[in-house]
Amino acid sequence: MNKPMAERFDFIFLLGGLAALTALTIDITAPATGVIARDLVVAENLGSLIVGVYFLTYGVGQLFWGLLSDAYGRKKVLLISLALFTVSSLGAAMATDFWVLIGFRAAQGLSAGAPVIARAIVRDIGSGVVVAKLLAVLMAVTAVAPMIAPIMGSGLLVLFSWRAIFVFLAVFSIVLLLLSAFNTKETVKETRPERFSIAFVLHAFGYLFHQRDFLVGMGISSLTFGGYASILSIGAVVVEKAYDLQPSAFGAIFAIGAVFILVGTLAIRFLVGPLGMRKIESLSVLVLGIAALIHVVLFVTVPSLTVFWGGVCIYMLAFGLILPIGQTLAMEPAGEMPGFASSVLGAMLMLAGAIGAIVASVLFDGSHTAVSGTMAIFGALAVCCFLVARIYDKKQS
Repeated sequence: MNKPMAERFDFIFLLGGLAALTALTIDITAPATGVIARDLVVAENLGSLIVGVYFLTYGVGQLFWGLLSDAYGRKKVLLISLALFTVSSLGAAMATDFWVLIGFRAAQGLSAGAPVIARAIVRDIGSGVVVAKLLAVLMAVTAVAPMIAPIMGSGLLVLFSWRAIFVFLAVFSIVLLLLSAFNTKETVKETRPERFSIAFVLHAFGYLFHQRDFLVGMGISSLTFGGYASILSIGAVVVEKAYDLQPSAFGAIFAIGAVFILVGTLAIRFLVGPLGMRKIESLSVLVLGIAALIHVVLFVTVPSLTVFWGGVCIYMLAFGLILPIGQTLAMEPAGEMPGFASSVLGAMLMLAGAIGAIVASVLFDGSHTAVSGTMAIFGALAVCCFLVARIYDKKQS
C-alpha cells in the first residue's frame, strides 16, 4: 500500500476493469446483433444499431461525465455512473421490442462514464512515459475483453439467450461499483464546481483544439477506431452471410484478432521507453498504412475467410499500437483539465466509431467488402492526419 498508485496491482486491476467496461459492453454483443434483430423481428442490418447507438450515446455521455468528475471529484461521479449503467443493462435484458432495446442501449452509452473517469484518474497521478506505460497496461487489459467477450456472448447465446448478455453486464457493473466504493480514494486534489458551466466548456474547447498534439493524437486514434468499429457492428453478419459461419462461432475467430490488439499494446509497453513516443507513433502509423493497403486489395477481390480475417488481424494490430500512443499524445497538453480532455477524446473516438458502424452498414451487400472498405477508408484518413501534421511541423521549423 506504500507503493505509488501507478504501481499497485489492485489499483491497476480496478482501473483495467473500468477501462474494459465499454469494450466488454460492445464486444459481448457482437455475435448477437443478427440474432437479436431476427428475434425482435427487424431487418438483420438494423442489428448494427446495437453497436452504433452505443458508440454515439457513449460519446455524448463522456462529455458530461468527464466534466462532472473534474467539478465534483472522480469517486463520487464514478459510483453514480456505475449505478445508472446497471439499471440500463437490466432494462435492456427485459426489453421485448427492438426499439425499446435500442433506447436502453442508448441509456447504457449515456451512463457509461467509467472508462473516461479511469483515463482521467491515470492523468491525475502521472504524465509522460508513466502515463504511456500505464495506458498501455490498461489497453492490454482492455484488449483481453475482445478476446473473451465474444466467446462469452456466443456461450450465453447457446446456453440461454441474448438477454443473458445484458444480465451479465449488469452483474459486472455491480462488481465494479463495489470495488470502486471500497478500493479507491479520490485522486482530484481540488474539485472545481465552477467548471460545470458553458463558459468553461467553451474556454476548454478553444484551448484543446489549438493544441497540436491533442488534435493529432485524437485524430489518428479516432479514425483508426472508426475502421475497427466495422467488425464490431456487422462482423458476425458478414462471416455468416459471406462465409457460412454461425454467429455462435464468431467469438472464436474474433478472439484471434483480439490477440493482435494485445500484441500491439504490449509492444507499446516495452518499446516506448527505449524508442520514445515519436518513433513509436511513426511505426504505428506505418503498420496502419500497410493494413489499409491490404484492405484496398481485399475490397476488389474475393478472398477466403482465412485471407480476409488475416487482413482484419493486421488492422487490429495497428489499432492496438495506435490507441495507447495516440491517447497519450492527446492527453499531454491537458494541463489542469484532464477530465474534460479525456471526455472530448473519448467522445470523438465514439463518434468515429458510430460513423464507422454506419458506413459499414450502408456498404453491406452480403459480402466482406463492407468491412474491408470501411477499414481502408478510415485507415487511410488516419495516415493522412499523421502526414499532414508532419508537413505542418516541418513548415513551422
